[in-house]
Amino acid sequence: MPYKKSEITKEAVYTAALELMVEKGFRGATIRDICKRANVSVGTFYSYYESKRDIIREVYLPGDAFFLETVARELQGKPTVEQLRLFFHYYARLNIETGLDILKVLYNPDNDAFRQARPMHTILYQVIEEGQLGGHLRRMWDPQTIVDYMFDILRGICYDWCLCDAGFDLEERMLALLDLILSGLLSEDEK
Repeated sequence: MPYKKSEITKEAVYTAALELMVEKGFRGATIRDICKRANVSVGTFYSYYESKRDIIREVYLPGDAFFLETVARELQGKPTVEQLRLFFHYYARLNIETGLDILKVLYNPDNDAFRQARPMHTILYQVIEEGQLGGHLRRMWDPQTIVDYMFDILRGICYDWCLCDAGFDLEERMLALLDLILSGLLSEDEK
């Protein structure tokens, strides 16, 4: 029973924090406000999280698991271009399912999780590396540089989607971008 109560309390803190961050922004949501909304003490907050940044990091966990458990398996054995299309599709779907309000919270200068490698980066790296080794993608840049550039662009599209209050089809925009990228990355044999 104590385990269940602690999980329920942690979930209440997490939910209250996200609600307040959506309402007031990352900086505007104070730990005291979070505790008040969750009906817990400040000490209870710190028994689960070291800071508000830990709440943000936890937002990424379901996406990490999804890419490791589902996307990686889905990509196996498929041609490079199909793997890239599926990857962009799943990345768009993950952001859409995360939701506009939460994405707006994530896109703040205090979110150090953007600078951390995530499982999705590793998976995309493997696709690019295998595509280059198989002669399907040009070797104009190393795989890590391509992954970094792709994520810069993908995040930029997500940021624009947030600014436009989801005013365009995120997946459609990402796949159109992929077509543009592939026009420069595909080897002559693949074009």
